[in-house]
Amino acid sequence: MNNRLSSFILFIFGFLSFGSQLYAQEELKNQISLNADDLIPAVFSSNSNDFNLGYRRMKSERKHLRFGLKYFYEEDNRLTVGIKPGIDFKLKSSSKRWRFYYGLDLAFNYSDSYQAERKNYESSLIGFFRIELVLGKHFSISTEPGLFFKLQNIKDYDGSPIDNSNEIFSSGIKNLGVINLNFSF
Repeated sequence: MNNRLSSFILFIFGFLSFGSQLYAQEELKNQISLNADDLIPAVFSSNSNDFNLGYRRMKSERKHLRFGLKYFYEEDNRLTVGIKPGIDFKLKSSSKRWRFYYGLDLAFNYSDSYQAERKNYESSLIGFFRIELVLGKHFSISTEPGLFFKLQNIKDYDGSPIDNSNEIFSSGIKNLGVINLNFSF
């Protein structure tokens, strides 16, 4: 009986070890990104309009689908929500620690300023270049500077005789110096 128990334990241990080796060779397909400023505001600084949470899903060796979320609520002052779908492509690199990508995001934001009684609707097209430093199998840091084109529609609902509604087109450089902390699984 003792021999059977030790054989069974040895079999289970071997099976678990073999299973973990199979899993260890598998490529990690999911990545969650957090704005470093949200976690360590004294060290990193970024625009409060940046997306707080990002998700990337590997579709092939060179292609990732992306999705970003933004949420900010301040009682009696402001509500902001946004989504940002996109895609990125990996560039060839000889380094195992440094990875480079280029891609395109679409961003849609809604903001309601309660005190000013104005609603903002924004649509943006963002071309970006991603630089990622891999620090471990499950952790990396990255930055994504890019160029944006934004159409902003402002609706005034304060009821005053002067309507301050407006439509604005703008463009510029985005996310210069913004650091993201990435967790892969």
